Amino acid sequence: MAGPSEYQIALLITLGTVGMLLLAIAIILFMVFYQKKMIQEQFKRQQLELIYQQKMMESALESQEQERRRLAGELHDSIGAMLSTIRVGIITVARQLPNPDSLDQPKQMLDDTISSVRSISRELMPSTLEKFGFAPAVKELCERFHETSLLPIHCVEQGEVRSFEKSRELMLFRIVQELLNNAMKHAKASLIQVTLTGDDSLSVCVEDDGIGYDPDAIKNSAQSGRGLGLFNIENRARVLGATVFFDKERAIGSKITLVVPYEKV
Repeated sequence: MAGPSEYQIALLITLGTVGMLLLAIAIILFMVFYQKKMIQEQFKRQQLELIYQQKMMESALESQEQERRRLAGELHDSIGAMLSTIRVGIITVARQLPNPDSLDQPKQMLDDTISSVRSISRELMPSTLEKFGFAPAVKELCERFHETSLLPIHCVEQGEVRSFEKSRELMLFRIVQELLNNAMKHAKASLIQVTLTGDDSLSVCVEDDGIGYDPDAIKNSAQSGRGLGLFNIENRARVLGATVFFDKERAIGSKITLVVPYEKV
């Protein structure tokens, strides 16, 4: 019986080589598909983790605002009402004294206390924001800071600043509040300007002529108070879907701009 011919041997070798190549290609394709699937699953997990973290952050911020709302109500309705009642009692007693002016000092101290309670209540839950919206609330905030510090604080509105969801307005208002606090406490500024621009997107810019700062250095340094403030600003901005820009090239003072696309609010 004759053995296989050279042609048959060559054909078997060729078929074997093609089979090995096809097997290698199949293994490579499987590995590529598997890696692609793993990357997709990892991306999905990361997206779910980001969504979960954002929901947790939103929940924490909402709980914080609810507590502020409760405290503001307690201050205004309970403590404020009691102090006003005490004030009426002092006035009534003073009228019955031979020297009514002797109670002028306690009455003035009580008036100052009532004013402080109302101010704290407004800080905790700004009624102007609830009634009139974001832009009027920021203008009132700048006026209050100016009255307290005597530092010139200008608020400029450009374009149409639209109203949006109240919870989002409140979150953005807290960011402006924190930025003004930072500027007043740390910037050593002689002038602060807040610019609200409402064109294609909502832009909030807070700038001063103070000593300036490096946001990255502050967040990584031991200045925990200010670093925490910047951390809170970035967290709230992230929940808003906003972008925060720090002008690091500014020679004098600081400039922080927050841009919120209207579709996000």
